[in-house]
Amino acid sequence: MTKTTGGKSDPRVVEAINHAFDLDSKGQTELAVQRLSALIAEFPTVGSVHACLALFLYRSGRFDEAIEHGRKAVQLSPKSGIASAVLHRALWKTGKRIEALDEMKRLLAIRPSEVYSKMIEEWNLGEDVESAIEAAKRAIRKDDRHKFG
Repeated sequence: MTKTTGGKSDPRVVEAINHAFDLDSKGQTELAVQRLSALIAEFPTVGSVHACLALFLYRSGRFDEAIEHGRKAVQLSPKSGIASAVLHRALWKTGKRIEALDEMKRLLAIRPSEVYSKMIEEWNLGEDVESAIEAAKRAIRKDDRHKFG
């Protein structure tokens, strides 16, 4: 999008996102959430705003809301590694591990991700991404059966 269409390159969006990060760095995460929530009313189709809001919601422990905005962010900006990573973390934190792995798989099908590649490497499940994710899913399902079975 261009500046004239009110997209992500609109200087108001860039300024508001930068201001939200400044607020967060000063421990004012809730104020950052409020500012970005207001910005979404004006720019509801800008994925970066939803991604940043998801990040700050996650940091403030509001995981379900982080998931909601993370999902919107990846819908609007499917190649965004930040949006994907925030959504992945929020899903994982709420116990939705299979969905978190599916999000990882979705992004990796589109483009490489250094964050996800490091995670897979740390799992030590091999270099084949697809196999590593499926192995992690099997382990989660097995663990869930033991917890609830």
